[in-house]
Amino acid sequence: MNPNVVSEEYMELQKQLSVHQKQLCNSIVLSMDFTIRREDLNAGLPVLSQLKYTPVPAGLYLMAVKKVETVLISHQYELKEELNRLTTNLTEEDVYSWIKHAITFNTEYFQGLAEKKQLSPWLPQFLAEHALRPFMQGVAVLSQSFINEFDVMGTCPCCGEPHRLAKLASNEQKYLCCSRCETQWKQHKVSCVHCGDDRKGNLFYISILEDNRAKIEVCRTCNNYLKLITMIDQTEVKSAALLDLETLHLDFVAQEEGFGKDI
Repeated sequence: MNPNVVSEEYMELQKQLSVHQKQLCNSIVLSMDFTIRREDLNAGLPVLSQLKYTPVPAGLYLMAVKKVETVLISHQYELKEELNRLTTNLTEEDVYSWIKHAITFNTEYFQGLAEKKQLSPWLPQFLAEHALRPFMQGVAVLSQSFINEFDVMGTCPCCGEPHRLAKLASNEQKYLCCSRCETQWKQHKVSCVHCGDDRKGNLFYISILEDNRAKIEVCRTCNNYLKLITMIDQTEVKSAALLDLETLHLDFVAQEEGFGKDI
């Protein structure tokens, strides 16, 4: 299978979004007037679900929406009219609704919004999600000092996103990566990241002829999989979101073999 299943144009869009999200994240962390304390948290639950306050101020979120909108228009000018209908005259109540439903990845809400405003079905959630990510990344930054102490079954210990991707270092240490909040953390034992089965021989691996740095880890018990990427260049810095897109061919291979569910 050809590893280049994502168009160059879409990858370039995602690279630009990733750069802007990183810049916004840095600004957001500096402006946050709260801390996340390890002693207030249960290490068996995602950090985000335990916060007693929103990490997404409405004003900053609206700024992030406008930034994503600008990037989208620069790549696909034909979206300008749809985006204007979507974002013009957003009320404070609208913004809070976007934040709430983006955090919970409420596809039904955004599909309803697309139908109501006669928009491309994918557009509202794409915009809302990519505007949210700098704030998720901000929570990750504030949690990085203790995140390796967390052990949350099946999901990112920071934001609760299901496991999809891991990096393998030269010493064979596995680092799980979240493509939503960019948290990275060590896997402490050899087991399925989805169901926790740690029996010897339970996990098996599918290699990819066209991509010698990548393989797929599959669990015999729950039938789910994890994409593994060997980091040949240890100095390479690339976001988990971009790595996830670049390895979309692994998802196709795994799902064609009957592995995985809608994760």
